[in-house]
Amino acid sequence: MAVYGLLMCAVLFKVGVLVHSQHNIGHSNHSKYPPDLSTICFDDSLTKGYKCEDYNVITDDGYVLRMHRFPEGRINYPGRRNKPPVYLQHGILVDAANWFTVSHADQALPLILVEAGFDVWLGNTRGTRYSRKHVSENISSSDDYWDFTVSEMGKYDLPAFIDFVNQHTGQKVHFIGHSLGTTQFFAAFSEWKVEEKVKTATLLSPIAFLNHIRAHFVVISAKAYIGEIAGTFGIPFVDLKVQPLSAITYAFCNVPGINCWEVFSKFSGPNCCMNASTVNLYLHNWPEAASIKTLTHLSQNIRTGIFSKYDYGNPATNREHYGVPEAPVYDIQTSIPKDFPLLFCHGGLDALADPKDVQRTLSILRSHRNIHEIYVDNYAHYDFINAMTAKDVLYPDVVNFIKAHD
Repeated sequence: MAVYGLLMCAVLFKVGVLVHSQHNIGHSNHSKYPPDLSTICFDDSLTKGYKCEDYNVITDDGYVLRMHRFPEGRINYPGRRNKPPVYLQHGILVDAANWFTVSHADQALPLILVEAGFDVWLGNTRGTRYSRKHVSENISSSDDYWDFTVSEMGKYDLPAFIDFVNQHTGQKVHFIGHSLGTTQFFAAFSEWKVEEKVKTATLLSPIAFLNHIRAHFVVISAKAYIGEIAGTFGIPFVDLKVQPLSAITYAFCNVPGINCWEVFSKFSGPNCCMNASTVNLYLHNWPEAASIKTLTHLSQNIRTGIFSKYDYGNPATNREHYGVPEAPVYDIQTSIPKDFPLLFCHGGLDALADPKDVQRTLSILRSHRNIHEIYVDNYAHYDFINAMTAKDVLYPDVVNFIKAHD
């Protein structure tokens, strides 16, 4: 285990230095492997031929974010009509493309929702490849761009996306989040009146607490203070899609007999139902960049067992940001209205959203009157997005939950 930890530290620092030097000379998609397209709407391997539209959304703190819309089905519900809007929020190290890295259209949750009669919108959080701009060119091209954590995503990104959908549809939004997307959603309740703009929330692999996380590489990095150390060296973000690492990963996963979904399971837990043929599509879009500050924020919560805002490390700086000497704890028990409809979907083999941590969240919310739960015993973290069986064992219940509360 110690060897794995040292290896991860070495890789992270090496990649961080590479990324930092790229960033300073002008980071671009030309260094990526395989090359990226400018938007998922131009990539038929993702959209599966469905009509897709792009929008730019600007947050209150000036970040320019890309959002995609799937307004109509190919089989059912053509045209725009007055459809209920659904907004989907991806997790960490991925972007909106992650919802589509499956073999067929009937396995992709956004397209299933479109065919069920919903107006589907997908966001890309700050720092991902389609949301890499700021209204200030000086910030866009500097390390200051990466000065954000999960808190900023919940405070600025989510309301910007959801406000945009509200304005275009005139309706409240049904929210669906996966992994860090759910963490942002929990954080959002302490920042703005979520219930005024959101009708329901479906939480796939929900993460608030990280006490029992079983992804050993992640735990080792958190306890070794890798994020904090990287920050002291002035490394603003990490992006593993750099040369030669990306090319090596791509080549390794195409060696006959190698199933990289099994390799990824070391991070996510043993996913049950992945299609080995989709690995190249996944690698084309994964991993995305993440700010060192975001990774440090998550590491702090792993070490403390508390779901709180980013701790700046000294009372004076915390007071400057929060008005109190310690990082405030997110109080999901009182901030989430007791009648707000929530659907928790979690798996028995998930190494990131561990069942014990999910049960802790559910226990805190036990007085709430409109909580629903789907537990899939043999699902791990990626299964909720990429499993071949999700269209049968999970997504019909998600659709029914939304329709029941529409």
